[in-house]
Amino acid sequence: MKPQLVSNLSSSTPASGVKRAGSENPNPDEAAREIHAGLAQESPACIIFYCSADYCLELLSQELEKLFSGIQLIGCTTAGEITPLGCRVNSISAFSLSSAQFAVEAKLIENLASFTADEAEILVSDMVQRLKNHAVAPIAGHSFALSLLDGMSIREELVLNALSSGLQEIPLVGGSAGDNQHFVDTQIYFNGTFQAKSAVLVLVNTICPFEVFSSHHLIPQTDKLVVTRASPYERVVHEFNAEPAALEYCRINGLAIEDLTAETFGVCPLAVQLSDELYARSIQKVNDDLSLTFFCAIDVGVILTSMRSSGLVAHTKELLSRITEKIGSPQVIIGYDCIHRRCEIDRLNLVDAMSELYARYNVIGFNTYGEQSNGMHLNHTLTGVAIGSVDDGRR
Repeated sequence: MKPQLVSNLSSSTPASGVKRAGSENPNPDEAAREIHAGLAQESPACIIFYCSADYCLELLSQELEKLFSGIQLIGCTTAGEITPLGCRVNSISAFSLSSAQFAVEAKLIENLASFTADEAEILVSDMVQRLKNHAVAPIAGHSFALSLLDGMSIREELVLNALSSGLQEIPLVGGSAGDNQHFVDTQIYFNGTFQAKSAVLVLVNTICPFEVFSSHHLIPQTDKLVVTRASPYERVVHEFNAEPAALEYCRINGLAIEDLTAETFGVCPLAVQLSDELYARSIQKVNDDLSLTFFCAIDVGVILTSMRSSGLVAHTKELLSRITEKIGSPQVIIGYDCIHRRCEIDRLNLVDAMSELYARYNVIGFNTYGEQSNGMHLNHTLTGVAIGSVDDGRR
């Protein structure tokens, strides 16, 4: 049996309202038991977990429900995990929030395909009202929302825009579920079952200081690609600059078709400019007809800029350091880390460096098929929320 991954937050520290845990045990029953042991705390408000899609999800679900009976349990499948030991694959990462410092409301959205803005407004209004009934702090300024969406739904932009409109001043962050880059079946967990074509919205109210963030480490190059033919509803680009999309992408990056892999897309990203900001538009795969499928919304006329890494480790270290200056040492940083950042980590042998960094700042999370920041669906970012200690006076 592999050793249990446990939180570096001691259970003997009374000020701590967060527990973190992880397991690399391939047996779903034993992995669930290791998570349960690592998250043991009195009166948790909820438990959120992120697991490899290669587990037997039915067995994992059954054991988790048995162990955490009566506790709100939420989760999703991933394309890689961030545990208390850092970057991992084929594992489970999880955290719990104590009811002493957090109040939580969660709701399943069962059918993303038919979800409307009117439904979003009703859902959010109802959740906020129920949260007020047991809040630990005023809602305004002391609440944030977490979202987990089916990463193969192609509905992220519409759903996020609708939810953010309803949430108004409550910030929203989250991630799209993955399936270890099989791109077939991503699952959301709620009320004892895994299911596709769904999402979970979690409202969190807290007495702790927190900081919501979203950042990428990419810098623009000179090459541009104009989308001249596309299938927007499928997120497929057929042509750049009136040439087959894959060939034109290869041309500006000095690549051959056989070089086009997930790792290549991770280190040779593209971005679209909106106002003064550049937002990555990551490629999911190359198709047999030399078209390219994207993770994010794409359309004819969009101009994409070639991007390169500015140094992932240094950028992330600076980001997490700035967050710590604002809220103090974090109890936890809930992180939604793009699969293409993970591809860069793997390709450049940065696993040890990033794992040390994530462990130092108490990051827990997973590698996503897209990151969510308010009404936006993003790629190639580290997006999340850092939660400080209630007795830290910096905020």
